[in-house]
This record gives sequence, C-alpha cells and structure tokens, in this order.
Amino acid sequence: MTTPVVRAPETDDEWRACNRIGARAFNGALTTEADEQWLKEAHRDRCLAVFVGDDVAAWAQVRPFGQFFGGRSVTMGGYSPVVATAEYRGRGFGSLITAAHFPHLRERGEVIAGLYPAQTQLYRGTGFEIAGVFAHHEFPTRSLHKLRPSGNVPLRAATIDDIPAIKDCYRRFATRHDGWLDRPDVWWDRRLIDVEKFAQQFLYVVDGEEGGAGGLAGYVRYSQRRARPFGYTLEVHELCAEEPDVALALWRLLGTSSTQAELVRVAGSAEQPLLLLLVDQDLKTRAEIRWMLRLVDAAGAIAARGFSRAVRASIDLDVVDKHCDWNNGRWRLVVEEGQGRLERGGSGDVSLSVNAFSSLYSGYASASTLRENGLITSGDHSDLADLSAVFAGPTPSIADFY
Repeated sequence: MTTPVVRAPETDDEWRACNRIGARAFNGALTTEADEQWLKEAHRDRCLAVFVGDDVAAWAQVRPFGQFFGGRSVTMGGYSPVVATAEYRGRGFGSLITAAHFPHLRERGEVIAGLYPAQTQLYRGTGFEIAGVFAHHEFPTRSLHKLRPSGNVPLRAATIDDIPAIKDCYRRFATRHDGWLDRPDVWWDRRLIDVEKFAQQFLYVVDGEEGGAGGLAGYVRYSQRRARPFGYTLEVHELCAEEPDVALALWRLLGTSSTQAELVRVAGSAEQPLLLLLVDQDLKTRAEIRWMLRLVDAAGAIAARGFSRAVRASIDLDVVDKHCDWNNGRWRLVVEEGQGRLERGGSGDVSLSVNAFSSLYSGYASASTLRENGLITSGDHSDLADLSAVFAGPTPSIADFY
C-alpha cells in the first residue's frame, strides 16, 4: 500500500475533492455551485488532508473560535469537519488527521480544541473527552403566555444596523455560561446573520436604558419551521438577556404565536432554566449530543481560564498525553485569586490522562466521578475534593452546532 502523506491541499482540484468527500459523508450538495462556494469559504490555512498517492483519503478543518470558561474566553480550535472517503475508512486516517493538527493548534495559540463527535471512541483515542451538552428542548408555546414581566419592557424588531449591538449583547451573556462560543466575525457573518440570512429569520431586541445607541438589554433570534398538518414550530436559536424582566418579555413575545405555533424548540443548555418559571414540567428533550474537548496546551489552557475567587488550591498532577508530549509529566496546579497556573514539578499525587483532565477542565465531570470510572488512577480524597472544587460549575453547554 502507498504510504499516506499528511499535508495541506494545494490545488483547486484537491480542494474540490475535499468538498465532495464531505458532501458524500454528510449528505450535502454534490454540485459545481457547492464546490465553488466551498472554494470561497474554506479556511485554507487551517486544513490538512491525508493523501494516498493522488487520492484525498481524509481531511479535517479547524475553525477559529473562543470558548468561555470561568468568565474568560479561551482560544479554541473547533474541528469541523473530520471526514474520510468511503473506500479509505477503517484505516485510522480519521485519528491520523485529527492528531496532525495538534502542533499547528499550539503554534497558533489555540490552547484547547473542541468537536462534535460522530464516533466518540475515535476522538477519545486522540485525547478528547466528553465535556458538555448541546440539547434541543421542546415545550408548548401556550405555556409562555403565563409568564408575566413585572415591568414595562418595550420590544422592537431588529434591523441590520443592530447587528453590532446584537454581537455585543451575545458576548456579555455568553461570558457567564461555561462552554458557549466566543464567536468570531466569520462565524456570525457566514452562518448566522449575514445580510441574506438576516431576512430569513426573526430578530427582536430590547434597547438598553440609553436607547439603541447605548446597547441592547437583550434579544431573541428564532425561525419558523413548518409543522404538519398546519402551522409551524418556533426554533429558538438563542435568547440572551441579563435581567429577568427582559428575558420574560422576550419569552412572552414567542408565546404570542401560540395560535399558529403549537411548540417551541430551544437549542442550548443541558437543563433549560425556564423550567424554574413554567407552571408545568411539560418540557421534553427532543435531541441532544455531547461535545468533546481536548487540552492542546495544558499550561496555556489553565492560564487562560477563569476560576472562582473563593477557591484556593495547590494540587500535584501527573498527566499522561501520548500525542502532545509537551503536556506529559508532573505538574503543580495552583489556583488563587481567580487565576490558575500549571507549573512543572511536584510529586504527581493525582495521575490522570489528558482525556480526564479535559473533561475536568470544562466542569463536565468531577474528579471523584473520573476516579470512580478509572480515568483518574491515583489521588487521595482531599486532592480529589480540591480538584472538583476548582472546576465546579453547571454542566457546560453551547448554543451553536459547528
């Protein structure tokens, strides 16, 4: 068999071949128009492919994101997609192309990496672990009628001129939710609210105290999906508001569609906070997937993340990482005054793989849970309790599928 070679695609034909492999794998459009659009949109400096002779056997693209943890944006590379052509599947090329990106991620300062797994074990083998939830919850639209803001909250339809303020409002809200993306402009523009897509969705905003020029107090972005035999379902992509009355007013706005829309479907968190306000527990989880995370540069990731100012800890770790040797070995994790650092040395009292460290880092799994499942192989009760306290928080979530 010809020895596989990992490199970036070079010619337009090689890039088109990548697009066709992705389209076949994910049931996309196999058209010249789709190929040409891909040539315009591909992150050409962020793609690698496995070549067997002249064939593109597999390839992966890493998108530029940030991800919020502890109130701070951590630079993240989001794998999307990772794909192999049918005749070359089962040869380990998916793992090969995933791991090939790690040095490039580190060089760019992307200290963590994330992805939505089609096959969990493949990515677990390269150091990723389950780290958060992307869920779709569904509930009756009429239930929103019973929500009552305590004050007068004026709403208005957004215009294209509101997009900068919408981005700013999103970022303020997302900062408070572990796992939410710090969206770059390319993601907003291509995927969410470019001029063409703006007209295909619904956006309502609440002005801040100083009016539109002073920013937004909240907004909701949603679309309508036709239901059978009539009417439609409201698909809420995000509802961002820091004050309860503003959030209630936006939810009530959605409730006014109940004569035509029987159901509301909301993307995002593992647990829908609205359950604390709805009069009945008639909310159902219709779909969910757990995303995965990997510490690419463990020391850099700890330094970038925020921590509770109430927690002080010093814990000695022994990290095992077979793909990123710069993470291997003994470290001392020190957390104080809302900051963390990972210093070389220490006694290595707590032994864990980079997989376990990644799930712990996001706050998805506690140290004791990881120990019970054999993912932390040593460490006394005190150290495990300290580790759990350092990374404690609600289950991480994301409002985007990338």
